[in-house]
Amino acid sequence: MTTGLLLLCVVWGLLGLAPRRAVAAGPPSVPALQRQLATLPPDTTRVLVLNNLCWQLGTQNTVQALAYGQQGRQLAQQLGFRLGEVYTLNSLARAAYLQHDELAAVRYYQQAVRRAEAVPRAARQLTLALLGLGRVAVGQQDFAEGEKYFHLALSRMQHHQHPVTPTDLGMVQNHLASLYYDWRRTSRPAADSLARLATHYARLALATFRHLPPDEKLAACLNDMGEMHALAGRYDSAAACQREALGIYQHVGNPFGTSQVRLSLASVYLAQHRPAEAARLLRPALAAARQLHATGLAAQGYQLLADALAAQGQGLAAYRLARTGQALLDSVQSAERREALARLQVQFDAERQRSQLKELMQRNLLQQAEARRQRQYLLLLSGLLLAVVAGLVGAGTLARRLRRSQAQLTRQNEELTATRAEQDYLYALVAHDLRSPVVAFSGLANLMTHYIERHDTARLAGLGGRVHQAAESLNSLLDNLLGWALTQRGELTAAPEPLAVAALLAEAATLYQPSAEAAGVHLRVAAAAGYVLADHHMTSTILRNLLSNALRATPPGGQIVLAATATADGCLSLQVADTGAGMDAAQLCRAQGLAPGNPSAGTSAAAGRRGPAGLGLRLSRAFAQAQHGRLVLSSQPACGTTAALILRAVPVPVGVFLPHPAAAAA
Repeated sequence: MTTGLLLLCVVWGLLGLAPRRAVAAGPPSVPALQRQLATLPPDTTRVLVLNNLCWQLGTQNTVQALAYGQQGRQLAQQLGFRLGEVYTLNSLARAAYLQHDELAAVRYYQQAVRRAEAVPRAARQLTLALLGLGRVAVGQQDFAEGEKYFHLALSRMQHHQHPVTPTDLGMVQNHLASLYYDWRRTSRPAADSLARLATHYARLALATFRHLPPDEKLAACLNDMGEMHALAGRYDSAAACQREALGIYQHVGNPFGTSQVRLSLASVYLAQHRPAEAARLLRPALAAARQLHATGLAAQGYQLLADALAAQGQGLAAYRLARTGQALLDSVQSAERREALARLQVQFDAERQRSQLKELMQRNLLQQAEARRQRQYLLLLSGLLLAVVAGLVGAGTLARRLRRSQAQLTRQNEELTATRAEQDYLYALVAHDLRSPVVAFSGLANLMTHYIERHDTARLAGLGGRVHQAAESLNSLLDNLLGWALTQRGELTAAPEPLAVAALLAEAATLYQPSAEAAGVHLRVAAAAGYVLADHHMTSTILRNLLSNALRATPPGGQIVLAATATADGCLSLQVADTGAGMDAAQLCRAQGLAPGNPSAGTSAAAGRRGPAGLGLRLSRAFAQAQHGRLVLSSQPACGTTAALILRAVPVPVGVFLPHPAAAAA
């Protein structure tokens, strides 16, 4: 029964060898596959169809299965389809094992292991090939070797890249149950825990397959459980499990599994002294085994039928059947001997090939003289070939240079177009920024004329602050234009040095204090301490631009606060916060994005701001990046805007004493 149980494991244990897409959709019938094969060209699809035919015919006609498998393997090798070759090797190993050709099965399984190790997508097929090697070892009663292969397959299944499915896990559990069951049945030394291990893994596998739709795997597991019950003398439980397995095999149409379960159930009936029922089961099982060319299965059936007839008093018929079964077993063993002789022949042929190779080497030495006389012709041909190659290389070089020239011309055209667009955008920014002070001077001139005509000296005197504010705005614009031009030409580079934050903020506040008082805005400097590594001119220009923008955005009665805070990344944030109208998300995005084509992009264009600062903000961002810093704007409608210049903080220079924060703020 050991050989039959292992054959039954093969029937369902290798189902994962077929492509997953075929299993998921249900395998097509053999006639449908044969019709499809007749229309296919020699490609990878044909390899998969041949593999499916080999797989499905393995339990129906092993001779045809082996033929289709060999065709698929040869085509996969010709196409370099390594994954298809692994599929066909596993299918061929299965068919050979069903014919009791263990030597061929081992050879195919070993080749499948070698090929699968070099194909990342064949990780699951490698695991199943290891299971096949373990089954062959168990069939040879080398249980320790089989246990090693099974646990190696389980380890790869749990730790490899391919996902573990319930079908895979149940398959390995049932193989381990079969291993320990057969180990216990032999007379070899075995541990006392084998029966417990066999029952444990069999129950695990049965519980796994109970959660899946009933198929060959559940039937095989039930048959294995029945074998274990029979070994323990629980014949009623064994018969119940095997009858359920027989129903599943008949439902799915698996003749091999049906025949095997009938043999197992007949063994139980014989143990229960029910030979007539056993004989009724064995006759159709024997007919199916002969039709399937399953020699080992047929030999087992003849032996069991002989026992059943002997129990019924038909000794002569039993003797004939026993001789027939023994003859089949002898044919299997002779086939194994022929395989061993074939291996010896292969070794002998290899030795002869090595001797012939030595003879060829000697002939080669004799032919070298003739080869020397032909070298001059080869040298001439080589010279011609080199000339052709040189011409091709020269043509290729010219073509590459032409392509590089064309690519460079295209890139220059793109850069010129971008430069023109940037120039137009800069002109728009300058015109937009010049408009504010020019309009301011024009309005002030009209007011001055009006006040002079009315002899209103008091109001005329109050225009001085506004004239100063307009002049400061124009001067700031000119400074920004000069700084931007120098930046674009690369003539203005940062010269970082440790600068006191309090001094920078105080300098900017002092410069714009008159303008703030004229605009009715309260300008305040919060307490600040620390040093930053920055360029004095660039940092002062950034603060002036930010303060100028804040003055334009803050209505009379509002407030502007200059402050400095530490950041989490070890920098200092120099902030200019106003209480103007603020900006919504879209306006803030435009202010930070500097979208070309929109002169007011890059400005704080919310309601309440009285003029753009596009060029100043653009220059400030460039100056911040030149100092390895960044400029960040944050704003909400009706909540004002905060502009933060973030620079790297440095320790206090030696010999410099920091004043008290309250004194610095004053």
